[in-house]
Amino acid sequence: MILLISKKEYSNLPNKYKQYFESFKNNHCTVKSIKLFTYLTELFSKKGDFVLDPFMGSGTTGIACSILNREFIGIELEKDYFKIAEARIKEQNKQTNLFEEIK
Repeated sequence: MILLISKKEYSNLPNKYKQYFESFKNNHCTVKSIKLFTYLTELFSKKGDFVLDPFMGSGTTGIACSILNREFIGIELEKDYFKIAEARIKEQNKQTNLFEEIK
């Protein structure tokens, strides 16, 4: 789902909705492409494998694992990046589960 709103509309939102949208914002200094990491994960692992990302950042590898049905272990020291990764991976898991239900 893609939601487009203007800056004015965003500024008028209640704080609880702003916090929700901010949880998906990715401000990591080395943002990686989900498409690239999906390709790399598929290249070097099989369905059901465990993938370890010791420098999880904003969770791109975890998202790729969710898309490709891999188990994921992520490690991140920075609490802010961990929260971003957690929100992004949870959102991807919802989408992945939705597609599984449709099949």
